[in-house]
Amino acid sequence: MKLTASFLMILLLSMCMFSASVTASTNQGFEWGFETGDEFQFVLHALGDGLMIDEEIYIEANASTPIPDSITNWTDIPVATLDAYYANGTEMGIEVLLLIAAYNIELPIGNWTYLNYLAFYTLGLENFTFDDYDEYFWGYSWEDDNWTISGEGWTLFSKYSIAVHVDYLKVDGFISHYSVITTNRTTQVKTGEITLERLGIEQYTDRTNPILNQPEDIEYVFGDIGYNITWVASDDHPVSYQIQKDGTEVLSGDWNTTTEEFTIEVDNLEVGEYAYHITVVDIGGNAAYDDVYVIVLEPHNALFDNPLLIVLIVGLIAGAAVAAIIVTKIVRKR
Repeated sequence: MKLTASFLMILLLSMCMFSASVTASTNQGFEWGFETGDEFQFVLHALGDGLMIDEEIYIEANASTPIPDSITNWTDIPVATLDAYYANGTEMGIEVLLLIAAYNIELPIGNWTYLNYLAFYTLGLENFTFDDYDEYFWGYSWEDDNWTISGEGWTLFSKYSIAVHVDYLKVDGFISHYSVITTNRTTQVKTGEITLERLGIEQYTDRTNPILNQPEDIEYVFGDIGYNITWVASDDHPVSYQIQKDGTEVLSGDWNTTTEEFTIEVDNLEVGEYAYHITVVDIGGNAAYDDVYVIVLEPHNALFDNPLLIVLIVGLIAGAAVAAIIVTKIVRKR
């Protein structure tokens, strides 16, 4: 991979360190949500001035610094170095600076409301907005159209604008999504893009219900055979299924493939009506349902299905009745 100083300098707006991990809860309710050695997997994508990265990386947590009992400024959140390396085991080098605009790779959990306050009032970022989505994710965005980097006796006036978005998983406080877009302020042409996506958290990000077909209801005569209900379910992250008959489980198990059929035989039922209910669930707890009703009818004599036979039988019965009446009259006359 090729890295250029010009692209990396775009990201040096904020000096980011990686914070440490210990498990003591503070007076403000903060604690680290992970343990030493916990490994988090990501896909890192970066494209810019002489730079192209599309790699799987790992970041390993390191417990070394306790969280202060009183945090009054964002900079009070303790920081330390975390190990970051590629899937082949090679440690990340200067390219780790691509993550610098995230400000923190992880945050303490337990008091997200107070973190809202700290971020808004003490981070000092331009055009800052919260993205406190739900019980699973917390994040923020910021943009700066005219940022500079300065040191002792020098100032670099950048010709780029920068837009950053960061999300953290509330369960453990570790970063889950990170994106940076840089744009040439003069030409308004996008000059660089970075994304970091955490893997293995589909149970929190999957918000889509499975797709499930709706078979027709079934009606058959008692004694007939060859009747089944077949459901077809589809989902990117399937987990399990359950089939009930009149509220009682009759079949359940793992849902193993993204598109799978679930078939149950409904032969040999007594005369009556039966309700079959299926539930399929994915990794995010999203579910789909369907009901199929099976009606079993009383058996009947097939002879009576033929109207000509019915007429013939009625005629024979009527003829027999007339003959009986005639015979009775003759006998009486004698």
